Amino acid sequence: MRGHDAAWQIETMPIKPLTDRAIDEIVEALGFAERPGTDLAGLTDVYSAWCRRVPFDNLRKLVALHFELPELPGIHPDDFFAAWLLTGAGGTCWGSNNALHALLVGLGFDARLHAASMFDGEINHGTTVVRLGDERWVVDTALHGDVPAPLGATECAVEHAGFVTTVRPDGDTWLVDHPTPDPDFLIPCRLHHEIDHAFTIEANEKTRGWSPFNDAISVGINDASGVWMLKGRTLARIDADGTTTRTLTDAEVDEWLVSVSGHSPPLVAEVRAILDFRAESADS
Repeated sequence: MRGHDAAWQIETMPIKPLTDRAIDEIVEALGFAERPGTDLAGLTDVYSAWCRRVPFDNLRKLVALHFELPELPGIHPDDFFAAWLLTGAGGTCWGSNNALHALLVGLGFDARLHAASMFDGEINHGTTVVRLGDERWVVDTALHGDVPAPLGATECAVEHAGFVTTVRPDGDTWLVDHPTPDPDFLIPCRLHHEIDHAFTIEANEKTRGWSPFNDAISVGINDASGVWMLKGRTLARIDADGTTTRTLTDAEVDEWLVSVSGHSPPLVAEVRAILDFRAESADS
């Protein structure tokens, strides 16, 4: 973006709006008795509920890649939310941020999609930025922040139960540093220009060729006292006591997916069958 205000002047192609009925159903499923307000408190409540109830995951993507579906699932908010309500599945960055963005816009927030770059390289990530008055806040579905992080003129940090997200201005952009299961390694994510829905569809489809989410189960979800990250059979927990990791069996992974991240048993069984088929094919 050219200066901190330039991105807000771009005319974008909007995502198809969610219906009022869909918004009310989603809000209820997120745990609200009524629609939250459109102030910082309301944004914080929505983002926290999202991080704790909507997993960042690749389960539906693994199914779609296996069956070579013509479009990767979840990139359109109506499809994303229908699947979440039915199966507990979330999505990776492009689809899940599209969905959060659409929900926030439906609730009355001035939310915008932005391109970003994980590891501060080429654009490979989509994120959500919300403007409240003269202030901007990043609420990213992949970064597990639980608390909106301000995009200001000075470095700041927000914390959820030992999980600390740092935002720092860097020239005309911002860098968001977030923890990983390795306590000594933070992933930098640079925020770039505003994008539209067509951009996210194209970027999402490009991940067919390669993505860290194309082979093994990957899930992230929060709870009140910390953050869970599952990659393959490795389960990490980040909370106020630090970081712990352990290796699970396939059966333990499947049980965790149902009992902790909230995925439906049929979806988990389908993904497990696909992974078992891959393993058997590789061994033959």
